[in-house]
Amino acid sequence: MTDNSKYHADDLVAVVWLTDSAEMVRAGTITLEQAGREAWAIDATKADRVAVLVAVDDRDEVVAAWRVVNVRNRSSVPAGKTRRINRASFDIEDDPALGYLRGASPWPRRRNPQTTFELRDLPGASNLLGESDPPITGIVRLGPFTLSISHAGEAVLQIPSGAAVTVRSTSAT
Repeated sequence: MTDNSKYHADDLVAVVWLTDSAEMVRAGTITLEQAGREAWAIDATKADRVAVLVAVDDRDEVVAAWRVVNVRNRSSVPAGKTRRINRASFDIEDDPALGYLRGASPWPRRRNPQTTFELRDLPGASNLLGESDPPITGIVRLGPFTLSISHAGEAVLQIPSGAAVTVRSTSAT
């Protein structure tokens, strides 16, 4: 079992969208782990702080979340370009504590196939950080239903038909 004390609030989470490799994963050409570990264009100083890697497929489903155990950075100037780009490859391992992230993605798809943010901003991070106060943001799953609550007080309920109901707080707290 993984020791969750390895996670710190200022560690980074990298969310990667497997848009190009999702079909190959479904076809069995590559494994989900291979798709997640591929070389992502992330600044080296950010890549070195990544503790959690989250994979979102082309259907906007979180299909996996792993603990990052090592990062390899490779910096080069791509052909026809003038700017140096860092490519980070992640060595990962399963962490059952991250299993709650699987399901409908709480992150909207972005133009870039990856993004990073601090672990403290990950829905349900208090469980990973060992905080005792109940979370004021996070994700709750009950059967096929998913409820996500943001820092801004927005609640999104994902229902089995695929539709989402959004509720915004109207009271000042």
